[in-house]
Amino acid sequence: IKICTAIQGNNFGSNTDADAALDEILNVIGASKRFVLQECSNINNALALTLNGVRYIMYDPEFMSSITSGNEWGKMYILAHEVGHHINGHSLDIILYANDVIDPKSLEERRNQELEADEFAGFVLAKLGATLKETSLVMKNIPLISNQSISTHPTSLKRIIAARKGYKKGVNNI
Repeated sequence: IKICTAIQGNNFGSNTDADAALDEILNVIGASKRFVLQECSNINNALALTLNGVRYIMYDPEFMSSITSGNEWGKMYILAHEVGHHINGHSLDIILYANDVIDPKSLEERRNQELEADEFAGFVLAKLGATLKETSLVMKNIPLISNQSISTHPTSLKRIIAARKGYKKGVNNI
């Protein structure tokens, strides 16, 4: 709760639903449940972070609902994307960042990390039975990036391509 309060700035119907979705994702990739899933309102996002060696996935339920918009795969995609950040080693300890022990990643590095997480999410959705169209439609509801050069996130087209790449890997391994 303290972490959530610290990151809040100016749907899953419940945390139980989100927890069940996380279980499905982890079962598909054969990973143990070593994440703390925490609802965090008013951040208009979801994020992966680590604190004292504990891996967290924080999510704003209203943001999750806005991504869904008729495509129930949206929530699963966002959670898988955040798991992808953890699996790919993107989520370093926030205490180390806060104390300048670790230098922040460049915008280009952060955009590449987003693409890796999108690829992972596409892979997971394929394993869970989503279609390629359903996987791609999730991006329709993601906020558009008008100027990638000043953003932590790449353009929607690049993100769709990454998700499709992961999806194709997932389908080929079924």
